[in-house]
Amino acid sequence: MKKVSTSIISVLFLVGITLSCNGTKTQEKSETPKDSISSIKGDSMEAGEDSLLFADDEYDGESLNDIRFANFKDEDWLDNEYIRTLRRYIDDFNNRRIEDAELEPHRNLLKGKFVIGNVEPFMLGGLFIQITFIDHPENVFSAWVYSDVDTEKKTVTNYDVHHVRLEKEKLEFTREQILQEMELHPELKLW
Repeated sequence: MKKVSTSIISVLFLVGITLSCNGTKTQEKSETPKDSISSIKGDSMEAGEDSLLFADDEYDGESLNDIRFANFKDEDWLDNEYIRTLRRYIDDFNNRRIEDAELEPHRNLLKGKFVIGNVEPFMLGGLFIQITFIDHPENVFSAWVYSDVDTEKKTVTNYDVHHVRLEKEKLEFTREQILQEMELHPELKLW
């Protein structure tokens, strides 16, 4: 998998807090962050899903994440179906079309637009995404968005948010600082 750099906001996230991921894209299977599993509760995984396989489990020499992200260009890491799926999930939660007991206490923090702080392939498959809402820039939410892979056709379908969590660590950045960084880095956008 091609190594890509994320935005300056990623640097802000990684400097401001320490999370369970290393902040880099995987280039080879051996570089997949093995400690990422600590950020997912066992009860968020469903028995029988292929999401229980590690992303570097091979199918004809390729991992499922190799197939998922094979055609990603640099700009795709900050604008993709995984992020759109997360945005729809948050909108559905805010509009009370879905329930999420873990997010319920934080409903007031999930209003408005968010900016991507970090994205990387997740070892259980799919994408690990860190976001902060522009109106509450001190809070970081981490999400695992999964997708199914047809290994024969090498296609990706059925994007699904498996988990969203408010991290305990806080950022020390203001809305204005984040907006200023976004002006300097046009690849960033508000979701």
